[in-house]
Amino acid sequence: MNRVLAVIRHDLVSITRDSIMVNVVVMMIVVAALASVLRHMGLYPEWWHNTQLLLLIAYMPGMGYLFAMLIVDEMDSGVNQVLLVSPASAIGVFWARVSLPTAFVLAYAFAFINAARAIELPFHQWLPPVLTLSMSVSWVTLLVPALSRDKVQALGLFKILNLYVAIATVGLFIPQDAWYRPVLWLTPASWALNGIQAFIAGEDAQGYAWSAGGLIFFGLLVAHAAWLYLRRQAQ
Repeated sequence: MNRVLAVIRHDLVSITRDSIMVNVVVMMIVVAALASVLRHMGLYPEWWHNTQLLLLIAYMPGMGYLFAMLIVDEMDSGVNQVLLVSPASAIGVFWARVSLPTAFVLAYAFAFINAARAIELPFHQWLPPVLTLSMSVSWVTLLVPALSRDKVQALGLFKILNLYVAIATVGLFIPQDAWYRPVLWLTPASWALNGIQAFIAGEDAQGYAWSAGGLIFFGLLVAHAAWLYLRRQAQ
């Protein structure tokens, strides 16, 4: 456990070394504070519903990318190979690198939800869809280093994965009965947003059903990414 904690400390030092992580966190805090101020001032009420959902989904894949780039950098520099033969548990390091960014985005998500209060739902209704969205962090963290050979490929792949998650927000701006709407169900983030909208409409059963479906969908994607990542590590 101590060796895994040492790896985590190394990751935190490395990821904050060039101030990108610090700048991102500061920006996220500013966004949450600004959302809270505007909401409590009663400004732009017609924007609040979709704005909160847009902001909620926008940052999660990016947090996974920061940790994914850390792994890619270690693969390039040889640090990753050293870790594989070090006394630190490979599985422990794996879970630490998945859980750390996921825990952060979950904490920020609920801080933002409570600060903005643009959508009034109880915690037990927020939790399933937010858990679904948070799985995008693990997916990106694992899939980018599993498939990328260098930082250029990592950036290109992240843009594709980020678009795959973010495209779910299109569903916020098209009619519910649009014939092409089911196409968005190909991304589990759409299932999470549908769950939130069902809870808002008072359709609790549908809200939980959409959220559960999204969790299973994203869970399969994360499991596949983990398999690819561990196979790459074993090479």
